[in-house]
Amino acid sequence: MEKLNLDKELNRKLRDKINQYHNFSYEKEADFRFPSKKERVSSNAYNCICAALDRIDDLVAYCNIIEVCDVFKLCDLLNYGQTLIDCIMMIAHIYNVKYSRASDTVVFNETGHDGKGNDEKYFKYLRSLCSVHPVETSYHPSYQGSEPEWCPYIMNNNPMVSIMLSEEERRANFIARVYRNDMKFDKYVPINVVQLNTYIRNRYNFIEEIIDAVEKYNLEKVKRFEKRTILAPQEFNTYEEYLENLQKEIIERCGKDNAYRVREWLAVMHSHFEDKNIQLQLEHYQYALKQGIQKIHDGLQKMNIDHYFEVEPVEYNVSHAFDKYSYEMEKLHYLLPVHLIECEDKPYIAIISDCSMCDKERIDEMLIKIEIAQNANATYEELRDITRQIDSQYNVTNSEWARLMLKVIEPLFDNVLKFDYYLNDWYLYLQIQIAFWKLSVQRSK
Repeated sequence: MEKLNLDKELNRKLRDKINQYHNFSYEKEADFRFPSKKERVSSNAYNCICAALDRIDDLVAYCNIIEVCDVFKLCDLLNYGQTLIDCIMMIAHIYNVKYSRASDTVVFNETGHDGKGNDEKYFKYLRSLCSVHPVETSYHPSYQGSEPEWCPYIMNNNPMVSIMLSEEERRANFIARVYRNDMKFDKYVPINVVQLNTYIRNRYNFIEEIIDAVEKYNLEKVKRFEKRTILAPQEFNTYEEYLENLQKEIIERCGKDNAYRVREWLAVMHSHFEDKNIQLQLEHYQYALKQGIQKIHDGLQKMNIDHYFEVEPVEYNVSHAFDKYSYEMEKLHYLLPVHLIECEDKPYIAIISDCSMCDKERIDEMLIKIEIAQNANATYEELRDITRQIDSQYNVTNSEWARLMLKVIEPLFDNVLKFDYYLNDWYLYLQIQIAFWKLSVQRSK
C-alpha cells in the first residue's frame, strides 16, 4: 500500500524563512487559549512556533514510514496526520494565513446530509469513528444527522465482508462498522487509504503558502524599518543620548539579546585612565569606536544586520599572530564583566566602577614569577608549566588567571601598550582592546 512520502525539505524551508529574521519571529504575538480563561489572550508566539516546527519534523518522519497494513496503523495515519495538520494550522494562525481550500470536497466527495460537509470535516469524522472517540461521535452532524453513532470496530475489506457491501464499499481498504438507534441494520463507512494520503499531502503542502506569508510579513517589517530614519548623533544633546536611542533601534531591529552592546559602548565612552599615555590611546580608540558605531548605524538603517550581530564596531585583524596562544586569548574574556554589562537593572556606569579588583601584592608575586622565566628565555611549554604551578600554589581566581595569561602573551604587544595589571577587570580588559586595535592598525599599514 502506498506511503505518504511527504517532502521533509518543505518544513526545513519554512523553518529557514522564519529564522531569516529571528527577531521578528521572536517578538511575534498571537491569540491563544489559556487555562481557565474563556476568551483567547494575546501572548508571545515564539515558543509555540518552535514547538510546532519541531513536532512537524517528527510527525513527517513517522508518517512517511507508516504502512497501513492493519487497523491500528490506519489509526496512526489518522491521528498523527491530524496532529501534523494541527501544527501546520497553528503556524498559519500565528501568521494570519487562511487555508484557501477549506471548503474543498475533491478528495472524499462527501458533502454530507446537509450539504455543508467538506474534506476536512469528513477526515475528522473518519478519525472520530476509527480512533479518537468511537463511542462519542456527536460532533459531525453533516455525516450523522441528528443521531449519535457508535463504532465497535474497523474491518479489513475481505471477501467474507464484501458480501454485505455495495460496489463502492468493496473498493475500500477498510470498513468502519457503525451502530445507530435509528437504523435496523449496521451502517458501513468505507475508508480508502489513497484518499487519506491525498488529503494529508494537500494539507501538508499548505506550508508553501505559509512560507510566502512569512516572507511577506518579514519584508513588510524590513521596509517599515528602512523608511524609519534612525536619528543621528547631532540630533541629540549628548552622544550618550544618541547611544541610548540607538539601543532602542537595535532591540527593535535585531532583538533584545543585543541590547548589552550599547551598554559596553557607553562604558568605553565614559572610561578614563589616570595614566596620560593610556588615556591618549583610549581617546584614539574612542574615536575609532564612534566611526564603527556609525557603520553599525548605517547597517541598521539598511536592515542588513541580523540578530546574530556578527559585525563589531572595532574589528581586529590580528588573530593569525596569536594562533599559538588560542588558550590564553580565550581566558582574557574572564576580565569582561558580562554580569554587569547584561544587567539592565544597573546603570552602565557600574561596568566601570563595580568591576572586580585584584590584590596588588598577590598578583605582583605571580606576575614576577612569569617575568623571571620570560627574561630567562623560557619556552612556551615552560611558561605553561609555571602558570599551572602558580595556580596550584595560589588557588588562582578567574580574574587573576586572565592576568597571568595576558602576561604570557605580553611580549607580542611590545612597543604597542604597556599594561597596568593593577586596575580593575574592566580597565584591564579595555587596555587589551586598545592594544589589539593598535596592533591591528600597525599591521594594516
